[in-house]
Amino acid sequence: MTPFRGTPSIIRIALFVSSELEDEGLTYVISHETDMDCCCHYVIHERCDVWSFSRCDWKDVDVAVMMLPFQTLEEVIRTSQENFTHVRAVVVIKESWHWSRIARILNYGVAGLTNAMDSPAIMSMVRLAHYHSGGVDSEMVRRLLSVWEEDGDFHKTRLKPLDYQVWGLMAEGRSNPEISEYCGISISHAKRCVHRIFRYLNVHDRTHAIALYQDYGMGDGRNLQRIEHEPLEPDG
Repeated sequence: MTPFRGTPSIIRIALFVSSELEDEGLTYVISHETDMDCCCHYVIHERCDVWSFSRCDWKDVDVAVMMLPFQTLEEVIRTSQENFTHVRAVVVIKESWHWSRIARILNYGVAGLTNAMDSPAIMSMVRLAHYHSGGVDSEMVRRLLSVWEEDGDFHKTRLKPLDYQVWGLMAEGRSNPEISEYCGISISHAKRCVHRIFRYLNVHDRTHAIALYQDYGMGDGRNLQRIEHEPLEPDG
């Protein structure tokens, strides 16, 4: 007698992409997988479209697959993780990301992260997210490890409260002398803060540091208000 084998459970997928082409391509692939079903899918062109995904019947979703630009993706991830904690998220990266963005997305509890654009790799990541603890693409791991290997004391690099204040003043377009006067520190101290910020972000100029300041959602002033009430480090 042939032993009974239970029918594999269907992985119910919600798909969020930034173009109709991706929507059609991934929906087609998912429809041809015997253990998957695309129960809802949306094309999100701008951040203002993010709330459209609330129309998805999330109680019927197991895994959310997201292929979106970083800023839009971050908002989607944050919202989904806060409101639909049972859903595992798989992120497909289309562009090159700074290691800090990779770490930031993983910190939201993403179950799968890959920059492989071939369908079998994405589907494998979905299965890992659903049946196991999840996984990170080997290339993503190599990129993160390379940062730590190249910078042996990377773990010692931390931004201090004053550094965040300086970062915010940089984002306002203030020069080092202006930052020095505003914070009540020497110009050389202000320069050390700026260089520490560059080292922390792995950038080499103010333009990229300011861009990351906006990406990190620091521009609303809340962090500066908190920092301004914290004691500053001694000038030295």
